[in-house]
Amino acid sequence: MNGKKKLLIVLCAACAIVQTGCSSITMIRIKELKEVRYHVDSLKVELSAAQQELLKAEKNQDELLRLIRADQQVRFDEIGQRISSLEGGLSESKYKLSQIDKKTEEFQEQWKAKTQADSSMTAKKTTQMDKLYQIAYGDFTAGRFDLAANGFADFIKQFPEAPLADDASYWLAECWHGKKDLEKAELAYSDYLRKYREGKKVCTALYKLGLVFESKKQPDKRKMVWQKLISACPSSSEANIAKDRLGK
Repeated sequence: MNGKKKLLIVLCAACAIVQTGCSSITMIRIKELKEVRYHVDSLKVELSAAQQELLKAEKNQDELLRLIRADQQVRFDEIGQRISSLEGGLSESKYKLSQIDKKTEEFQEQWKAKTQADSSMTAKKTTQMDKLYQIAYGDFTAGRFDLAANGFADFIKQFPEAPLADDASYWLAECWHGKKDLEKAELAYSDYLRKYREGKKVCTALYKLGLVFESKKQPDKRKMVWQKLISACPSSSEANIAKDRLGK
């Protein structure tokens, strides 16, 4: 019996020891688990905070991208408007250029028509002028001095700037000289010499005017005119004749 009690006591003591040991281990494990759970909870909090920061950063990035895209869209719209405006201006410029080309073409056509009309009119005028001059000159060579004088006077009136006006003025004076109308002849020669200082008939007109003064018994005027002839046309045949007659 004593042996059984002792065994029982030993077993009880062993169980107590075992229970006491198990309880200590359990407490240690529980403490470790609590520390692990606390660490896990801390990590969860940090993770959540990091997730919030990430979400915030993503949100800010999305907002920035949205603003950038909106700004780009505004810029694209402005560029599109400018391009449209430039295209409109270009179209307007092309239209204006086409109108200018059209007006230029019309002007060229009008100018061409006017030039042709002027050329035709000039040719007609030249024909008329030549015909009038030839008729007057034909009357003069035929001795019809009155008709010739009227023809030359009409020619000078109608065509004062024509090249033949020089000849017509001279032949008008010759008509009056041929009719022995000395007063009109003097006026006509003097008028010729006044109008055509470099004319083709200056030398002859000076000589004939001297003859008019000779016929009018005005030797002083004749001398003055012929001296002018000799000075102006020293090598002409009229000047040589005037020298001889003045010498006599």
